[in-house]
Amino acid sequence: MTEAPYSQLISKILEDAKQQAQGIVDDAKNSSERLLEQKRRETEEKAKKACQEILRSTEDEVENTIHRESVDAIIKTRWILLSEKRKIIDDIIKKAEQRFQAFTKDEAYPQILERLIEEATLAAGGGKLEILLNKADSQTKLPTKEIAKRVSSKLGVETVLGISEKTIDALGGIIVQSADGRTKIDNTLGYILERARRKLEPAITTMLFAEKTG
Repeated sequence: MTEAPYSQLISKILEDAKQQAQGIVDDAKNSSERLLEQKRRETEEKAKKACQEILRSTEDEVENTIHRESVDAIIKTRWILLSEKRKIIDDIIKKAEQRFQAFTKDEAYPQILERLIEEATLAAGGGKLEILLNKADSQTKLPTKEIAKRVSSKLGVETVLGISEKTIDALGGIIVQSADGRTKIDNTLGYILERARRKLEPAITTMLFAEKTG
């Protein structure tokens, strides 16, 4: 074999090797590009999911913030309304106390005391009872025998009423109790006002909240 064929064979081997190497390089390049594209898509997908998660988290936080602020506003409004309710009731009770105080000087007041005594005596169930008055009212002449007679007739229970030597610290009105203190009916003006207050509070609460909460 001459030198020329050897040279041609070597050239052919080198050319084939070069082409194989180029193929390997091209395959590697294509594979690398595909891998890069896959990684890019994966990275974009992860970034997209991360952004969506952040957005959802932000929306949830905004909603929670709005909810908290709304609840706080409602609570504050309720406290304001409750405060106003107390002011309204306190003002009504104060005016009633003033009117009661003035009424205790009225000539019709003894008749009111008489009625309060009879109501309390009936509530106590009759029997032997004593009447407690404040210092000023203790000087008032009251028809205790006539009241006791009416109660006895209504209840069918013998009733005896006496004015106690003890006085009470009250705006007016009376307390009727048994001698042993087991039975006690409070019909003082202060207690009457307190009962009125308990009735007023639900009504005023309804007035304040009926439209506000709608």
